[in-house]
Amino acid sequence: MEKENAQTFISDTEFNELLHLAQEGNKEAMFNILSIFEKDILHVSKYIRMSREDAIQCILTDFIELLKNEDI
Repeated sequence: MEKENAQTFISDTEFNELLHLAQEGNKEAMFNILSIFEKDILHVSKYIRMSREDAIQCILTDFIELLKNEDI
C-alpha cells in the first residue's frame, strides 16, 4: 500500500493467479491484492462506526481471511 501509482486494473487471469499464490502463503501476492483494493477499503471504512484505523483493520482482517479460503 506504499505505491501511489500502483496498478489497480488487472485481468481476471492475473487476479486468479495472484489469488492462488496468496492462498499458498505468498505474502507479496497478498500485498498486491490488498493494494488493488486499497481505495475501496479506505472508502468503506468511513461508514463503519468505530475509529478509522480500527475499521480498516477489521476490513483487512476479514478480507484476508476470505482470500485465504480456498473455496472462493
